[in-house]
Amino acid sequence: MRKHFFVLLLLSTLSVNAVERVSLEQLQSDWAKYQNQVIQLTTPLVVCGSFYDSLVLAPERLFCPEERALGLADGDSTMYRQIVAGNRAASICLHCRNNSYRVRTGDRVKGLQARVTAPRQLLTGKSVKTSHTAAQRLAKPKKDELRVVGANIENYFADLGGYATKRTTPAQQTLKTSKLVKALRAMHADIFAMCEMQVGNKAPEMLLAALNKGSDRYAYVSMPVANQDRIGGCFVYDATRVRPYAAPLSAYRDTADHYHARMFAVGFEEIESGKRLIISVNHLKSKRAGRGNYDTHLKRLQNTDSLLAMLPKAVERFGDEDILLLGDYNCYTQETPIQRLVRAGYPDQLMRFCPTDFSYIFRGEAGYLDRCFASPSMAEQITHVQPWHVNADWYYQHGAYKMKDKSMHRYADHEPIIVDIILK
Repeated sequence: MRKHFFVLLLLSTLSVNAVERVSLEQLQSDWAKYQNQVIQLTTPLVVCGSFYDSLVLAPERLFCPEERALGLADGDSTMYRQIVAGNRAASICLHCRNNSYRVRTGDRVKGLQARVTAPRQLLTGKSVKTSHTAAQRLAKPKKDELRVVGANIENYFADLGGYATKRTTPAQQTLKTSKLVKALRAMHADIFAMCEMQVGNKAPEMLLAALNKGSDRYAYVSMPVANQDRIGGCFVYDATRVRPYAAPLSAYRDTADHYHARMFAVGFEEIESGKRLIISVNHLKSKRAGRGNYDTHLKRLQNTDSLLAMLPKAVERFGDEDILLLGDYNCYTQETPIQRLVRAGYPDQLMRFCPTDFSYIFRGEAGYLDRCFASPSMAEQITHVQPWHVNADWYYQHGAYKMKDKSMHRYADHEPIIVDIILK
């Protein structure tokens, strides 16, 4: 019996020692050489994407090409093509037992051992051990700062079974509300400019019932639109700190057109000081994954033109030139709609404060879809801008499928954008 045990131990040791240690560069130079061979990668890797049965791994985070270069609907540039080719060459797909709720985008993987099945394809029957840093902590605003947050809250609807909520259960809705409330409280903001809130009163009132817990501290301003079963926008604000003045201003006269009316502005006044600012929450037309973006690109350009046409009217209505533009623009940094806003005199505050960060991850590539622009007078009053990483790094079905998870993480698919301001 003991003899058999030592024989098995020896064979096991030999099999481990037989695994060839290979760098990612060596592997990429000759995939055929390692075909069907179990290897151990000596190159540390980063999780760029987490899916049901696979992970996308690369030596460092991958960024969407349009975040760094002109491409797709705007016309491919040489740099764009280089980034596309570089992202593809650098990344590998690991098929594994993916414990999706523990593995996060940005996690580190060292000493990966797996079988090479094809170029850029590895296979292991085990779950992958990763190491990650603690979740990002968010500092409270300073005493004299006003905090404004732009947040896509991902299909927050009170009416289930309708548009965009066909697969949402009441239990998932309850969990989402709980997660969202925890996140909102943790942000310590005075004003939340929200995208993907159901139009009308039901969804905002459902959220405020949980956020207020019977008090009347928080109130809301919903977008001026007639269609009640669509994705909309909404402002939630701390009524002890700020108050809206004058009626909201829509970017479109026909407010029944939900895609156009999802851009609207509200003037807010600091109660204690009487100082004011204008905030516009904007949700531009979404991209179409896998179906090309040329048609939606044109619609986003139209959205941008309508927004720019609204802003002088906002200055006239609210009597102020301090304008803050927040929301989900569905455009990466180098795309034309973003650059058009910058050229129109609204500097990109994310590029000012944190140009190498991100707010969204799609198919393993990170970038900014959520934006913060400011008029020159407003920009002078901004002290800090940052994305808060509580969503995008977590598995994309983190909340919907793991009902036992009660944390605030992955309350939506986009990161909130935190803006701290000292009004003058």
